[in-house]
Amino acid sequence: MSDPDSISLGHVASAALELLRKHPEGLSMAEMRDMLDMGADSQEHFNRRVRDIRKVYEMPLRRRESDGASIYVLGNPKPQADSGQVSERLRAAVIHLAHGRCQMCGRTVAGDGVKLQADHKVPQSWGGPTTMENLWAICEACNRGKRNYFSSFSADEMKQVVHFESVHERIANFLRLHMPEPVPAWAIEFVANVRDQQLDWRKRLRELRYAPIGLEIEVSKKRDDKGVQSFYTLKNWRDLPPDHVRLIKDFERRKDR
Repeated sequence: MSDPDSISLGHVASAALELLRKHPEGLSMAEMRDMLDMGADSQEHFNRRVRDIRKVYEMPLRRRESDGASIYVLGNPKPQADSGQVSERLRAAVIHLAHGRCQMCGRTVAGDGVKLQADHKVPQSWGGPTTMENLWAICEACNRGKRNYFSSFSADEMKQVVHFESVHERIANFLRLHMPEPVPAWAIEFVANVRDQQLDWRKRLRELRYAPIGLEIEVSKKRDDKGVQSFYTLKNWRDLPPDHVRLIKDFERRKDR
């Protein structure tokens, strides 16, 4: 869900919103216009802008008992679809946490003259939310490179994979989507680290072969213009148990003994 304060309402609607917050008993259109010193010639424009608030908040129209006037009462925020737009407040918070350093390449604003941008770690087109947890500060060059690199992945596939919190599930389901075709190691590494940076993805892949999980994954190598590349092919499928992490740890403890 988006933060209602991140939705752009415009100057007039924002001013009316603040009035309604200060007057929880409700206000009529005329009262709001008078308080904001809006002339009669702007009545139609003002009324439209006030109704814009209803896109973001519940705002029932009621009749005031004392004088019978129709008043608007500000209610709770409405659930909002994630537009993907980063508000100024959220952007400032993300940039501040980066301490002037690109969180991808490490270059700095002070030493290298880079400009930082608040960008989604997991793209919105893949289901990534516009939240602090899914935003980081990266320089313009890294942002361009990331977009080009991400374009080599299918958005439909990534939507099915990135929502898994478990790295084991991300790897297994990514292999399943390509079954029985071989998948290059670099693609598996990316999927493994898309939510958790610097994971030992090869170890996690080996763990999928353990008896409690039982996936059969074949390794092959091919030579291309970049040298020898490793590929992994899933030969069977079974759903991972909900407690697969605990089962893997138990298996490793028994193996060590």
